[in-house]
Amino acid sequence: MKYSRLRNNLIAWNRKIHIYLGLFLLLFIWLFGLSGLLLNHHWEFSNSWVKRKVVSYEKMIKPGKEKDGKNMAREIADKLNLSGNIVNVRYSADSSVLDFILTKPGTRYDLSTKLRTCRVTIKETILDQWAAIKALHTMRNPTQKEMNDRHQPTLAYIWSFSIDVVSVGLIIICLGGWYLWYQAEKKRFYLGLISLTTGVILAAYILMF
Repeated sequence: MKYSRLRNNLIAWNRKIHIYLGLFLLLFIWLFGLSGLLLNHHWEFSNSWVKRKVVSYEKMIKPGKEKDGKNMAREIADKLNLSGNIVNVRYSADSSVLDFILTKPGTRYDLSTKLRTCRVTIKETILDQWAAIKALHTMRNPTQKEMNDRHQPTLAYIWSFSIDVVSVGLIIICLGGWYLWYQAEKKRFYLGLISLTTGVILAAYILMF
């Protein structure tokens, strides 16, 4: 009697977790699924680079006191009210020009700053929403080495954390689905066994070959 009650409570809680966790992760899973399809297939409508728009302009900024390239690049971006991931920071041979790239989903900025005149040349490359969706699929936390070479904005860390949440959530949903299947009636049990076996064989084949 006690075991039966415990089993029923476990099934009830498992169903609640399965339903509400699935609803919470619904949009995240759709985004990852859609972006995965876009990366895996070269559909013409999602060829963002061909349809890109490029705008070039110049701005003046107040001189800063930073000497370190990465910190100076961040300071320049802040003064221009630009946000994103800073990469490829480099000085010219005479240290009079600082170049770097600022990227965020759907947009890229190539910045060249003449430090003596404080004039910044900006080339802004604007992509469409498909490029932004693709970028979300591949965005991740940088390694320690990469952290020394670039600046990652807070929003990127939040999105990277959400990837962890979705990954753990999917594992929980899969385990919960497995338990629900195990407790199912005989007919559904065999149908589930066929699905499970087929999936395991296909995944093993991909991993091995």
